[in-house]
Amino acid sequence: MSETDLKTKIKIYLEDNHANDISYILGIEHREVLKIVHEIYRDGGLMKSQYWEAEHVGTHTGDDLWGIYGKDRAGEYIDANGDYLGFDTEEEANEYIKESIR
Repeated sequence: MSETDLKTKIKIYLEDNHANDISYILGIEHREVLKIVHEIYRDGGLMKSQYWEAEHVGTHTGDDLWGIYGKDRAGEYIDANGDYLGFDTEEEANEYIKESIR
């Protein structure tokens, strides 16, 4: 399957599925799917800081943990490497949004 076809398929699956589930649906390596999801968000104009906000996600140990989530749609921010990001403080997450998501 060409990269263009794969990107189109992933885009369709994103309408009804979480990005984490698509690799299982398509039988493709997880990180590769997340990298393409990042490209889809970027190409769709969603890689601008105004679309993202810091959200406290905590952990089962009670430690503070902050993630970056879409303001008006479900979904955690995925960077160009296909990684979800975690931060120790809300300030760190907001600084990343301000400086790195453009």
